[in-house]
Amino acid sequence: GYSVFEIDRELSKKGIVLSGGFSEYAQERFLDGKLFPDTYKFFTNSLPEDIIKKFLINFENKTKNFFEGKNDDEVFKILILASLIEKEVSEDEDRAIVSGIFKKRLKLGMPLQVDATICYIKKASAYPQDVPCYPLNELDFKNKSEYNTYLYKGLVPAPIGNPGISAIKAVINSKESPYLYYLSDPKTKKTIFSKTLEEHNRNRFEYLGL
Repeated sequence: GYSVFEIDRELSKKGIVLSGGFSEYAQERFLDGKLFPDTYKFFTNSLPEDIIKKFLINFENKTKNFFEGKNDDEVFKILILASLIEKEVSEDEDRAIVSGIFKKRLKLGMPLQVDATICYIKKASAYPQDVPCYPLNELDFKNKSEYNTYLYKGLVPAPIGNPGISAIKAVINSKESPYLYYLSDPKTKKTIFSKTLEEHNRNRFEYLGL
């Protein structure tokens, strides 16, 4: 589920590309979301376009059955939601429920309020420096980036990373539930769901101490 910045960092660490070259090339072509996460073999000192070609061919091969009959706009929106889910939730069943929560919030006109988008802003702004995402502070949530899902309603402009099949399937086969809120238990990584804001705030206090 890495973003182009995180992929760039991993590739440059291994001497495959020069730092910044991959992310710049991918961003110019709006490729975040289509750099399919998998095991790859690359030569050192490769050109960004050669690396990306492998990513895109693999993306096409692995996802074509899921996107059959869908137009480019539909695929793009699926990839945006899938990129959020990839970063936020680890268990397949929970991912389908969270996908349903996202769709419900969008329908209700609620902000998505996804911490992973704040992390994306924070890490992208600091690149090439590798900064930790957490803990998030009050100023992080006030950042006026259009990727801030606490300030702005609707989808972010583009995927914040590159989702795998599980996250893509969760968006396509989202699960309806009575829940509107969720959080991740930092100790167990388990997703804790709640139906109301009052219940969610109790969970925030119990699991996060907030």
